[in-house]
Amino acid sequence: MTNSFDFSDLVRPVVDTDAGQPTMGVIEALQTYRSAEAAMRRRTGTAMGLGENDLLALRFILDQHEAGRVVASKDVTRYLGISSASTTVLLRRLEQGGHIVRRASTVDKRSAEIIPTPSASDDTGPLIASALRQMSGAAERLSDEESRIIVKFLTTMRETVDGIGNDPRS
Repeated sequence: MTNSFDFSDLVRPVVDTDAGQPTMGVIEALQTYRSAEAAMRRRTGTAMGLGENDLLALRFILDQHEAGRVVASKDVTRYLGISSASTTVLLRRLEQGGHIVRRASTVDKRSAEIIPTPSASDDTGPLIASALRQMSGAAERLSDEESRIIVKFLTTMRETVDGIGNDPRS
């Protein structure tokens, strides 16, 4: 049984008093989307027997490996924003689950490279592919102009969020 949630009733229209026209509460819609995406990650992780951080780490490792980048535990620590001790435990779970292997780094012999196993791609592939197909279908219904506006907005939001907490004056 799959859970299907319609969050549209949670996003309240907000009246723009200057223009006098109803507009979508953009930040609220974004927060609702993030909640729905987090729920999807939890369902995916549950289907694979992984916790949310485990799934995020595995997705990061797979993406970096596919891009030809070497991944070390410090990269996972930085990506997830967790302690090195928590990263060690997380990587041990992924290794014991057959999702990754660790081998001596070719660059720094004191470090280990994290390599996804073929089964990691096989296990996550169908779930991720299905999710991407469904999300692509939603995106294909947008006009070119709507797509440009959304990409610009999301890029600006990512840059804004990336900067929060990095500047002591903010």
